[in-house]
Amino acid sequence: MSSYEHDVRQALQSLDFIKRIVYRSSVESTNTLTESLSRDGSEEWTVVVADAQERGRGRQGRSWHSPPGHNVYTSFMVKPAIPSDYVPAISLLAGMVVAIVLEHFTGFAAELKWPNDVLMGGKKISGILLELGSGRPGSPYLIVGIGINVNSDITEYPGQLSATATSMKALTGTTFDRVVLLNYLYRVFHEWYTYYCLHHGFMSIKKRYMQRLRMIHKRVHIESGSERITGVVQDVDAFGRLVLHNEQGETVTVKSGDVHITQ
Repeated sequence: MSSYEHDVRQALQSLDFIKRIVYRSSVESTNTLTESLSRDGSEEWTVVVADAQERGRGRQGRSWHSPPGHNVYTSFMVKPAIPSDYVPAISLLAGMVVAIVLEHFTGFAAELKWPNDVLMGGKKISGILLELGSGRPGSPYLIVGIGINVNSDITEYPGQLSATATSMKALTGTTFDRVVLLNYLYRVFHEWYTYYCLHHGFMSIKKRYMQRLRMIHKRVHIESGSERITGVVQDVDAFGRLVLHNEQGETVTVKSGDVHITQ
């Protein structure tokens, strides 16, 4: 057992809501493994942590660069006991939680790019991927995957990533303890997730989320499947959908897509 695995297990076992901890030194993707475990009947709050990912996955089918020894790669499974309309906005909750955690450790302000990209210094520092699944009959589940650039040397990232990504170490010049970060991340997520579920949705966390949303009143274009929508962002509604005025002066809502700020 590596020292990182030992420390991860000790730190997460101290959190009584976590029911199972699965560690891998390297894995294709923490989401993929968590999904497999969930289909096989793993209980809620099964947590997967890896030191590296061979095929880390991001939103819109993108890959997430996942070198060993430096960063946090983790996924977990929950079964939200809330109306289904409120489940997608847990994606926004996850982004807000990661922003709060990063601000706590770095002292830098975090920005959110809807729905859940986390940026610091104008560059991406965390990626979040949520996936809905269905295990045994009547047992839907939600997988939350989180990748955080902690101690990476961004200059070693391939291609364009070195210009668009950042890490906690790159911002502060400090090396951070990934295990301490993981423990705090899960504690804060559980606290806000419980609050969210008890109060049924995004409106219960909206103020904290909107404080960090960087695109309010900005002109954007959104690629959602084969559709392209252009307009000015006005708000985020009770279900976590982006509200904007389009070029025809109509108010439209968008529940998913890739957003580009054009103004």
